[in-house]
Amino acid sequence: MSDRETKPVYVLHGKDAFLQDAMRKDIVARLVADADPQLCVATFDADVSLADVLDELRTLPFLAPYKVVIVRDADAFIAGNREALEAYLEKPARTASLVLLVSSFPSNTRLYKAAKKVGEILECSISGGAELRRWVVASGKRRGKTLASDAAELLTEWVGEDLGLLDSEIEKLSLYVGERETITGDDVSKLVVASAGPVAFALTNALTMQDARAALGALDDMLTVRGEELKVLGMLAWHLRKVAAAKRLSPGGKPSPDVWKQLRIPYHQQGAFAGLLRRRSLRKVNQDFRRLIAADLAIKSGADPVAAMQVLVVELCS
Repeated sequence: MSDRETKPVYVLHGKDAFLQDAMRKDIVARLVADADPQLCVATFDADVSLADVLDELRTLPFLAPYKVVIVRDADAFIAGNREALEAYLEKPARTASLVLLVSSFPSNTRLYKAAKKVGEILECSISGGAELRRWVVASGKRRGKTLASDAAELLTEWVGEDLGLLDSEIEKLSLYVGERETITGDDVSKLVVASAGPVAFALTNALTMQDARAALGALDDMLTVRGEELKVLGMLAWHLRKVAAAKRLSPGGKPSPDVWKQLRIPYHQQGAFAGLLRRRSLRKVNQDFRRLIAADLAIKSGADPVAAMQVLVVELCS
């Protein structure tokens, strides 16, 4: 393996354990290639001594062309050995890479500059929103699947920012669609959203019809376990975004066939959805978003989740 294909140090920093572990696995796979990891990968915990790490780095790999030395939860390790690590990076081992897994790695330190000069510094965090959807799409591509835009949006809204859970759901979806290349929003609604019960879309259907009684009934069926309110909030955000997009794309008040196609509204739901757009002004839609945010903040601040959600769905039907 040439020097150009390896770096003496890789720093993976961030608080997303799943993403950090995925990056670690990718780096190890690239560096050791077909060699047996048991012979050329050494992993240490945070309390390891600097001497043990340096000895491992400077010892030639056994029955392998290259070696990887990993220090987990290395914040304290770095804090106690900063100057020695800076010195090591001035003349690192040629047959080994040091991989440091840390929660933070400030860019205003000499060690950061030294590591960036000779190695790679990778951030293990995703801010959500568009970045999270891009990660979901990339996860599908790794499995040879294309996620339709509505599938990625619904999946992130419903599952949230738990990358491990998202990856698991994408794996299930990939197996579910079989040889088909594209994962659609309908696939997500059947396999992921529907896992919460047969009323997964009853709530948004009731909101489309502005039927408060039916919406409260669907909500009651969904909030059977503590924590489900966060999934319901995600579902409502997804629904409101579709309404807002339809309003923007239909300045005359009547969606065109292209709008129905772009928003992937099934034919049998288009009449009810068009009725909602006539009844709900853009001002009210914007107000609905503010109500959604207020409910989310109230729940996270300790308010009773069931009561907060009940008030919200009644407001969304008013």
